Amino acid sequence: MLPIILLLSSCLISTSQSQQLFDCDFEESCEHFLFDSYWIVENVSSHADHTYGNLSGHYITYTNSSALQPFTTTLRTRDWINTSSNLTAWFSNWIYSGPGGVYYKLELAQGDDLQARIPVGIIGFNFDNPQWRHASVEMPYANRFVPFILFTNITSSLDLDDISVDLSHSSQPIPPIKTMFDCDFDKTFCPELLSLSNYSYSWSMIQAEQAQNYTIQAPDVDYSIGDKTGHYMWLNNSDSLQSGGAGYLNTRPFHFTMSDGIYCLSFQYYRFGVTFETSKLTVLALDEDNQKSVDQIWPIDPINYTYINQRWSWAYAPLRIGNYSLLFRMDSEYQVNSSFAIDSISVSSCQYPQKYFSAISNIEFACDFDSSMYSTCGIQNDYTDLRPQSALNFTIQSPNNINDRELGPRQTTGWSGEDFYYWSRSAQTSSILTSGQFKTPLIETNRDMCIRFAYFVNSTNVQSNESNTKIDVSVRGCETENIWSIEIDNSLGWQLVVKSFIPNACRQAVYFSITQRRPTRIAVAFDDITIAQCGTLNVLTTTEPPITTPSSKTSSNSIDSIVLITSLLVVLQYALSFI
Repeated sequence: MLPIILLLSSCLISTSQSQQLFDCDFEESCEHFLFDSYWIVENVSSHADHTYGNLSGHYITYTNSSALQPFTTTLRTRDWINTSSNLTAWFSNWIYSGPGGVYYKLELAQGDDLQARIPVGIIGFNFDNPQWRHASVEMPYANRFVPFILFTNITSSLDLDDISVDLSHSSQPIPPIKTMFDCDFDKTFCPELLSLSNYSYSWSMIQAEQAQNYTIQAPDVDYSIGDKTGHYMWLNNSDSLQSGGAGYLNTRPFHFTMSDGIYCLSFQYYRFGVTFETSKLTVLALDEDNQKSVDQIWPIDPINYTYINQRWSWAYAPLRIGNYSLLFRMDSEYQVNSSFAIDSISVSSCQYPQKYFSAISNIEFACDFDSSMYSTCGIQNDYTDLRPQSALNFTIQSPNNINDRELGPRQTTGWSGEDFYYWSRSAQTSSILTSGQFKTPLIETNRDMCIRFAYFVNSTNVQSNESNTKIDVSVRGCETENIWSIEIDNSLGWQLVVKSFIPNACRQAVYFSITQRRPTRIAVAFDDITIAQCGTLNVLTTTEPPITTPSSKTSSNSIDSIVLITSLLVVLQYALSFI
């Protein structure tokens, strides 16, 4: 929770013996601070300013007088603040307000996108008599930042004057910065950084001068050294960009605990190419031990994110508490002519609020429904695009506990344990319940990804080749695209499907849907669902599936007939041997 500081006196903190960085008294053009559109410096003052103490002076006024106040109104410094190891920055301003209340939040923004924010506190005034009041607040130590002042809950008039940012000795000891990882590809080469295989794109280290031999759009200097002899990591895929392609650069595992404090990721990226459309760079936290689940680290707010092109740009984000490695993912949603280089990667201590790793998607997915702790693997029944009153839910079952054993699977797939995901209609099921659907957790998909699953279908009271039941497997997230579909009455036992994804790079879920044209008794089962890079699927299967037969009463009778005929032939052959 942010601390709340109520200003009850004219001055909170003295900042004597300080070094002034930025100031603005509004008597001349204010070059050091940026205000949003709700602020204006009036030519005619309605009360004395603070600088001169008379009506000839100037100040800036908050102008929105409508009943519908903006959520926030902001001001910030124009330039970055860089501090030394023994100094902190102080924000000072004079506020004229009242009657009513004025509150503002102070945050320190880091990274060129200004998305990483250290909350400092909430400062508030609530007085009946308008007058100038002074506030001076010490900011937490950070070596490069932009202070943001966000005004909220404005219920009175509001004027500002004599705004400044100063450097001064900290009122508290500054904790030393601890560095857990540092790689600039020149002084430190970081051999533990690996480009994951089986993806369209591969990361590699290159000297800036050599990169120019491949493409003139590549960075001609690195960031850490700043000349053509320096090195950086890049994706040399300017001649191989494909729709939906992706590539991962993987760090070593990190172990962040509460007692360690918070660490932050800092790196430089360079987006280069002929045109810039949908190529993206994302940093994910990968938990190898939990279904290869990932949490997004950077960009902090990825919606409609704008990358900076053709120059080195600073990316910065706090890291979560947990055990994981970092993944730098470059992907191209559609075919484009741009790529990325990265340099100066570091993981160092910082002063952000603690947050825990929380999985939002997976880079791979596998579920055999046999886990005693997490049997559904995050799979959920879903009613998107279905009439809920027509849907039957899937449940986890096994051959020994299904209700309609003559219709459902009599044995497992042979690749895993006994349980599977089951959907069925009996003679007592309402005639309006003719559909069902489930979805997987979100997956970081790409053009080189495949899905493999086993399915079983058996139904009764259908005509020959009626194909009364339809199964669809599709992806939904960026767009809805069908991967596989079949219209069927009987699968003749367990069948295995392997299909590649559409060429698209996106965070999306896979949907399995069932619909019947008319209601009949039916059993449908799915098992051994695996979503991974196509090149790795062959190593995920360890045993051959059994030879299966239809599980309906008709197929059972056919088997009994075959067994009887075979037995009679054996007896006849034995009798003839004595003639």
